[in-house]
Amino acid sequence: MKVDRIILRFVRIPLKFEFQNRWQRIRDWTKLIVELRSGDLVGYGECTAMETPYYSYETIDTAWWVITRWLAEPMLRCQFGHPAEVTEAFRLINGHHEGKAALECAFWDLWSRAGSLPLYQAVGGQRRPVRSGATVGIQDDLETALRLAGSAVEAGYERLKIKIKPGWDRELLAAVRAAFPRVTILGDANGAYGEGDIGWLAGLEKFAPIIIEQPFPAGAWTHFASLQARTCTPICLDESISGLEDLEQMIQLQAGRLVNLKIGRVGGIRDAIRIHDRCAEAGIPVFVGSKAEMGIGRWVNIALATLDNVRYPSDVPASDRYFVSEIVRDPVILSGPGLVEPLPGPGFGTEIDSANLSKYTVRSLSIPD
Repeated sequence: MKVDRIILRFVRIPLKFEFQNRWQRIRDWTKLIVELRSGDLVGYGECTAMETPYYSYETIDTAWWVITRWLAEPMLRCQFGHPAEVTEAFRLINGHHEGKAALECAFWDLWSRAGSLPLYQAVGGQRRPVRSGATVGIQDDLETALRLAGSAVEAGYERLKIKIKPGWDRELLAAVRAAFPRVTILGDANGAYGEGDIGWLAGLEKFAPIIIEQPFPAGAWTHFASLQARTCTPICLDESISGLEDLEQMIQLQAGRLVNLKIGRVGGIRDAIRIHDRCAEAGIPVFVGSKAEMGIGRWVNIALATLDNVRYPSDVPASDRYFVSEIVRDPVILSGPGLVEPLPGPGFGTEIDSANLSKYTVRSLSIPD
């Protein structure tokens, strides 16, 4: 299969509420949407990079640039028999996983639609309910945090990801645990802590069942290993795992017991599957992470979450939990308490809402012109 045209779009949709992590407050969300055309067939991918370089050096602007300057040419030149071959076409280009993944995911969608194959089946999963978790961002007060956590629990979400940072952790987690004694808490720090906080973080195990996600910056391997050795709480790695080499480092150092698997962060679906499979061999469960994807990325994440070793609730809640509208005809909805299911249609399962895609597009480019 050969790609004839690449269309890039920046798409901006307002959020239903202001979301805050340790770096910024977000009121609307801009994503880079990739469209691939091959004859009459069309496939879509969503770049999971953010507008800011806080999570990683990659942003939607760097992804746009690297696609137009370096990735579009091999994408348009090569013939691909299978989506796993796309990554090899980019092998001379170091880094820029998010840009590569956006194109690769779009080709998985294109290829799956050509074969009338649901994406969950194409990646080796099965159609089944997927357990979903909800996220509570950093709030101005405990009352608001508890109210948002309560609404998620009422909707059936069985895992709460609570964003934490120094000064917004122990009191918050104690309040959530007291209010919801059975729900699993995942305290996500996005690398906010340092070596001097190891003892403090180890003390969070009193709020079990709890998981601590990415307490230290990506390369702080000795800190992760020291913390994991001091606590029975599973340490989950996110930003630290950008490929199989990082995963082997984690396994060797016993630096964690759980992996947040993000397709964009690791360079695409092919490498996400490889990491999933290696984690399964090592007895390390995974869940599929998210950076508040719109409908395209959200359905792709759900397809990946149907793999066998995705044994924790993933970051794939209903679309209307975050967005005022969607760019796909079938938004993600709950199929049961805290459950979502992949769609049976080809590719990621549904079609683009062309009117909304046009309405929310703020910039576009066609390659070739």
